[in-house]
Amino acid sequence: MKNRGTLLLLILLLPVISVMGDNYTFSSDYLKSVMAEGKERTLLEGNVVISSENKNILADRVELLGKDFQFFICRGNVSVHDLKNDFILTSDVFHYDNESSIIRINGPSVMEDRKNEMIIKCGFMENREDEELIILQIGVRILKEDLACRSEFAVYYRDENLLELTGLPVVYRKDDVFRASRITVNLDTDEIRMEGEVQGSLLSEDKEEKEDSADETPEVENSMEGSVSDE
Repeated sequence: MKNRGTLLLLILLLPVISVMGDNYTFSSDYLKSVMAEGKERTLLEGNVVISSENKNILADRVELLGKDFQFFICRGNVSVHDLKNDFILTSDVFHYDNESSIIRINGPSVMEDRKNEMIIKCGFMENREDEELIILQIGVRILKEDLACRSEFAVYYRDENLLELTGLPVVYRKDDVFRASRITVNLDTDEIRMEGEVQGSLLSEDKEEKEDSADETPEVENSMEGSVSDE
């Protein structure tokens, strides 16, 4: 009976927690908490929902660690909705450091950036919220209307809306294909800047030329390829 009373007290005290100045509310099917100094740990399991003014977090299991609940470790069907920046993250494991405002996802993840109408997929993500900087690694895929990018490493500068790709980067813009050692994309203007070993394929469509030549020869795509080496 004593343990049950202690658990009830914790459930009454913890639904609203203060984390680095932010107030979070939570709900879950199960709660276990250790509040001894230096060993602070709260475990939430089963249909976990954690909400604040700026974030909504859903997961199967969440550990809150450290003094003032500095660290969130979320596992299983994790979904994070950033209300301030209007994006949704989904993954299986999610780490959040409230003191430094850094999100780390180690494993397959998907980010739906609703503000910029863009989907990001990768195997590792680090979102530095205060710097408005997102680091992406491992099988990076970025999809936007009329634009698709892939690389092994990328940096997304949210404040400037710039995407910098390295590690065998390729950018597809409509029917055009671009390859280089480093590719920078301005997501506002779709301007592409390439450095290093540059290769491109630009496909042009001239309806009048196609109609004139349709009866004589098969349709031919005009392409342009080049290679530039920076010294």
